Amino acid sequence: MLMTYSDKPLISVIIPTFTGTEYLKLLLPCYLRCPRVEVIIGLDGDNRGVRNYLEKLPVTISMTRRRQGLCTATNLAAREARGEYMLIVNDDMVPSPNWADIFLKHCTNDTVVSAACWEPGLIPVPSCFMTRSFGNNPDEFRIANFNEEAKKAGAEIKEKTELGINYPFMISRNLWDSVNGLDERFNPGAASDPDLFIRLVRLSEAPRMVRVPSIIFYHFASRSSIFRGGRESTIWKLHVRRSRYLFRHKWRQKADNGISWSQPIEHRFGEIPKRDRWTDIVPRPEPLLLGKLWRLVWFGPAGRHSVIKGDGAV
Repeated sequence: MLMTYSDKPLISVIIPTFTGTEYLKLLLPCYLRCPRVEVIIGLDGDNRGVRNYLEKLPVTISMTRRRQGLCTATNLAAREARGEYMLIVNDDMVPSPNWADIFLKHCTNDTVVSAACWEPGLIPVPSCFMTRSFGNNPDEFRIANFNEEAKKAGAEIKEKTELGINYPFMISRNLWDSVNGLDERFNPGAASDPDLFIRLVRLSEAPRMVRVPSIIFYHFASRSSIFRGGRESTIWKLHVRRSRYLFRHKWRQKADNGISWSQPIEHRFGEIPKRDRWTDIVPRPEPLLLGKLWRLVWFGPAGRHSVIKGDGAV
């Protein structure tokens, strides 16, 4: 039974997207059939085709007039969340069965819980994930096989936890608000996740961060945004280079001799940032040229932000 807008959700699923209709058609049913779960789509730009599809579903659409990037889309969508917890997830990740129940067994107000991912291997797979191919795109995706294998693997793992943090993750609304969400200087999104996790461990009462390997998502390995036409997008590579520069600029620190040096962006994917490494650094302001001016030239003015309730959500 689908949840109506008058119901109080326990989990708010936050999904930023801008051209991901084929992926949304595949993954949204996995969220919409769960009780006490609401779905909020951060539509990054008024994409008429995506909007027309979403307006027929019981979802909330948080939409910017024009593209601003994943960070802005995620933050604006999160402001509409009514759940106690938020699942922050990409638009090309399909959850395994019982994802919500297992997440909730481990979530607290001071714990951030990550899931594991299986990826088809289109791009290098992080060491904390597994290479398991069930299709490279939605048309090829063998969802019944994935669900069966994920359920079998989850039963063998028996919901144990390990130290680690990565997308997708579930976080309490209080924790998210305490760090003001993603840092929008990293739009369209690269380097925003390690930055968020660093800011979380810098809190006076840092949250516990764990990964639950029995919660498995099938990740199409950035197919929806990075991996285009059989190769990694050249434009995305440019964004990544800029974001790495911004990361180093933001987290630059002073050596003992007083000479500035850049904190290396060698934070390994999936690992929890070491608190003693980051707590003494004073984050630097955003640079003008590769910061605000770059975003203005690339994206243009943000324009109007709208919130639309799809059919069945009102």
